[in-house]
Amino acid sequence: MLRDILFVILCFLIGSGFVTYIVFCIRFWFGYKNYTPVKSFRKRTVSVIVVTRNEGRNLPTLLTALVNQDYPRDLYEIIIADDASEDDTAELVARHMDLGVRLLYLSIPGRDKVFSPKKNALKQAIAASNGEIIITTDADCIVPLTWITSMIEAFADDVSMVAGYSRTKLESWDKASLVQKYEHFDFAGTYMVLGGGYTIGRSWACIGQNLAYTRAAFESVGGFSKIEHLISGDDVNLLQLMRRAGHRIIFNFDKRSFVHTLPVKSWKQLTNQRSRWASNMKYQLKFDPEFFFILLSMAFMYWGGILMLAFNWKLALLIYAFRILVENIFFSYARSHFEVSAKMMLFYPIWLLIQNFFLVFTMVLGQFNLFVWHGKKPYKRSKA
Repeated sequence: MLRDILFVILCFLIGSGFVTYIVFCIRFWFGYKNYTPVKSFRKRTVSVIVVTRNEGRNLPTLLTALVNQDYPRDLYEIIIADDASEDDTAELVARHMDLGVRLLYLSIPGRDKVFSPKKNALKQAIAASNGEIIITTDADCIVPLTWITSMIEAFADDVSMVAGYSRTKLESWDKASLVQKYEHFDFAGTYMVLGGGYTIGRSWACIGQNLAYTRAAFESVGGFSKIEHLISGDDVNLLQLMRRAGHRIIFNFDKRSFVHTLPVKSWKQLTNQRSRWASNMKYQLKFDPEFFFILLSMAFMYWGGILMLAFNWKLALLIYAFRILVENIFFSYARSHFEVSAKMMLFYPIWLLIQNFFLVFTMVLGQFNLFVWHGKKPYKRSKA
């Protein structure tokens, strides 16, 4: 009797997940099909802000790209906020000064006295900046020379934030390791969903590796003051504050704005990263109940198929076959927006197999804050 009840409940939860998934896939199809990019040719003053910590080996590549942007040099500045680096970051920045672009180096003190060092560094850098538009990226990223131009063109008069795409830089897909292929494909798959959301007016998430917002919007929500108690989320939680305040947030599908970041080297590194991202999920229930509901429905669909093996293995296989069919149809019309080739799509079965377990594992770690970020553990607040 109990087994029958559990079976019915499981079928209901899986069915609700599939209904949510299919409804949004259809909405995304129309969204991608009818999407019209925002385009503005109004020039704005820009402050590019990079928070860095011990990224001396990566910073020169980024700085070279930033000082050579095709945007008017008198309209943008670069601010490097050094979060207590112990390498030669200061010297590396000094070598890129006097190249025609205002480059400011800020040494950020008091890292051990704040709970979220990156938000603290960003806050101080924004306070020292002059631009009307704030654009952020990370020190281990590689930006195209058209990056600033493309991001600024997306700022129509009613736009307060522009989210951009960032994916890993793989020199060769064939030579990449299993974890690097998984990371690259999973990143693209995530953004196909997030991008679909943006096409229907839903701004669910973003990443600080490629993000821009107006100073006015940032100040209107109190900056990071309402989320400074969270160790991460300087990007997605700030987006939610702006969304709730009624600001218009869009996604930049222009490939001239796409950013590369370095791939992970191990499963341990990827687990730590994804656990940190997942730690924000509990706050999304407060910030954006709709997005939380969608994630929960998807979870029923993903994990329900695994649990169904304990009841009816044939039905479990049918559930997965249906998921694979729907997912591949979705990927077929969304992948071109994110430069996912047909060759990469051959990795889908491996990604699917790993994702079911890896997603659950990192989500559990994230809810218990079991990760480390730049030497900081979220469950150990500084008493200073």
